[in-house]
Amino acid sequence: MTYRLNHKWITIAFACALAFVPLIAEAASGAWIDEITALVRDHQELAKFEARERAYDPYLGQLAVVRMAFNRGDEKGVYVAMNTLMDMLANDPKGSGIPTWSAKEIFDFCGKVTPNKFHDFARHNPELAKAGFDYWDDNVIDLGGGG
Repeated sequence: MTYRLNHKWITIAFACALAFVPLIAEAASGAWIDEITALVRDHQELAKFEARERAYDPYLGQLAVVRMAFNRGDEKGVYVAMNTLMDMLANDPKGSGIPTWSAKEIFDFCGKVTPNKFHDFARHNPELAKAGFDYWDDNVIDLGGGG
């Protein structure tokens, strides 16, 4: 009986470990950085219609810093660089020339795909950060024409 109980626990532990392998592999590969970069480039492409595409350069530059730190294996550097990007998106995106709807979408996506060890969720929780986006404050969605 003891053997069966131990065998069951070992099987359960092994199954749970296998469930986390894809998450660990994705975090180790840095695919999440590529996904965020692709989204920012998509938004940059849309901004060409309003001649605002250069406004996304600082965000792509910050993602390059994230990538460099990741490639060096510098976890603390990735954490700092990623949270700097999140701060850039949450704090006055219109000041840098990108619409708030775009900053919000990128911010939310970053929160979903960034591994927890590289993301200060307490500081950048989308529910807590709503006040950082001015259209949440005045209930107006800026589709890019507001500045």
